[in-house]
Amino acid sequence: MAALDTTAVAPHAGPATTDSTPPLARLMREFKDLVRHFEAGLLRSLPLDAHAHSTADVYNHACRLAIADISRRYTPTYIRRSLDVAESEGKRLEDRLSTLSLETSPCPDLDDDDDDDDDANGLATLHHGHFRLYSTELFHLLGQPADLRFGTLRFHRPRPAPDAAPTQPPWVNVELALNTSFYVADSMETLPYHTFRLPSAPSLQNRGILSRKPQDQGAFPPFDSWLLFTFLGNGCIKLEVPIEMCADIYGSALTGRENHDVLFWGFFVDDNDDAPHVA
Repeated sequence: MAALDTTAVAPHAGPATTDSTPPLARLMREFKDLVRHFEAGLLRSLPLDAHAHSTADVYNHACRLAIADISRRYTPTYIRRSLDVAESEGKRLEDRLSTLSLETSPCPDLDDDDDDDDDANGLATLHHGHFRLYSTELFHLLGQPADLRFGTLRFHRPRPAPDAAPTQPPWVNVELALNTSFYVADSMETLPYHTFRLPSAPSLQNRGILSRKPQDQGAFPPFDSWLLFTFLGNGCIKLEVPIEMCADIYGSALTGRENHDVLFWGFFVDDNDDAPHVA
């Protein structure tokens, strides 16, 4: 059997119309058109005496090509829509917190979190789950790849040592998993020069902590690895990651860029749950 010709160009979707056909029906119609298009091109590449014995093979291969073509064109669109929803929700919560801070008199920001605090803000349970991360900005910076992997963020609060000073800030550990990379941060590693505290209430103040790879035996990377957090409450966090750090994780078009932070939005997932808490 002659090699199948897979170079035939698939028809592109036409401009948006006022077609009232349900989306699934339109997709199936497009799929069938693509199958016919690929099948015709593949049959033209076969010797005449091979047609009778290869019709099923040609049709199956045409279906695979149609599925691959639709996935290539539609997957980035669906990813972008999902990321836009996450970003819109994060910005909504940030705007609401900004409005509330302007309408109410400022209250003192407590130095540490407390498990006995009111859980209405979603901050008292930070240590009992993780944040699922999304970034529309990173998606566009990397060229809208269909296989982009984001990650998760988790806060830990180890128990203080028995001989710890009463005035010592609460100990906080951070775990950040992005793509296939893993970073950790320890609030004790930058004392006394820099103190990192988790808030006990939503705040527009960003808080930074220096991160590193656990396999580097405590050494910090040669590039900027400060993580900046803004705790917006309602299970939402804003995370800013240096682009140099993103380049180390994702490479590609980010390599060589600096002096910029890539914005992520995180939504809390309780350890006893399986979905992010989006208000």
